[in-house]
Amino acid sequence: MSNNNDPVDLLPWDDIQQVSQEDLFKEKFGKIHKNIFKFAASDKNRPALIESALKSLRRTNPNASYGQAILLADIMQTFAKKVLEES
Repeated sequence: MSNNNDPVDLLPWDDIQQVSQEDLFKEKFGKIHKNIFKFAASDKNRPALIESALKSLRRTNPNASYGQAILLADIMQTFAKKVLEES
């Protein structure tokens, strides 16, 4: 999923991890059932994540591309995996 040139790798994951330890973040994300993160983290659900990302992106930008949806799905999967690792 990820390589050295992948934009997902360029995200400030240390900063994201620090924010994820804050109480407000824990309160908000604590309301999300763990199965949602498991679904997002699963590679078999990647096509559904991409389609969902594309639908979401096109709500605000009708010209959003499939490539942008793939990138967003990559971010969602990486984030979900990190949440599950820390729980």
